[in-house]
Amino acid sequence: MKKNLIIAAALLAITLPVTAQNWSVGIHSGPFVFGDFVERKIRIITVLPTEPVTLTLSAETRAGLAVDIQRDFSDHWGVRLESTFTRTHVQLKEKGDEALTFDAGELNVVTFMLPIVYRINPKGAFRFHVMGGPAYAMYEFEPPAHSGSIPIDARTKNEWGAALGGGVGWWISDRFAVEGTITDIVTTSPFDRDDFEDVPGYTIPKPHNVHTTVGLRWKF
Repeated sequence: MKKNLIIAAALLAITLPVTAQNWSVGIHSGPFVFGDFVERKIRIITVLPTEPVTLTLSAETRAGLAVDIQRDFSDHWGVRLESTFTRTHVQLKEKGDEALTFDAGELNVVTFMLPIVYRINPKGAFRFHVMGGPAYAMYEFEPPAHSGSIPIDARTKNEWGAALGGGVGWWISDRFAVEGTITDIVTTSPFDRDDFEDVPGYTIPKPHNVHTTVGLRWKF
């Protein structure tokens, strides 16, 4: 898959001078909502039976930057190469209780996506689209001095996944549009099962990182 992604990006770059009128670039910003990287259930021993407490390791919602270049093959179909950048705090918290939140380090995330784009209505002032394709996320994690209930250390991990999303563009002219998008990027977690061999009651889900952005698109 990685080889196919590189080949596709190279083909996009090679064909740029030939068919420039079918290209557009976009720059967007907005909140990035991260999914759960690690989940652990702990049962507190008391006299009366109690439900287990669920702790999650996730990342704080932060604004990030998204840039892309898109190649249109027809009125309805195109392909987009997009990258997103964000830096955020990692949080260890009790699920369902926003008051119990602890700092668990810093996280830099860079993602690359190569979705196929389908424009539902290619004409008109407001043009809607859906898209989907492979994704590649690079996680760089910096832990705090004390990692708390979930032992974690510094790491840089690259994870494959998939991206699915959609949006709408308000075309002010033939070349410029204000565009809003929402994309769900699902990857494997940057944390491994080997990191928690001696820790009972944990699971490692596949995080859903949802990016909601607003920005500009220029067609050339």
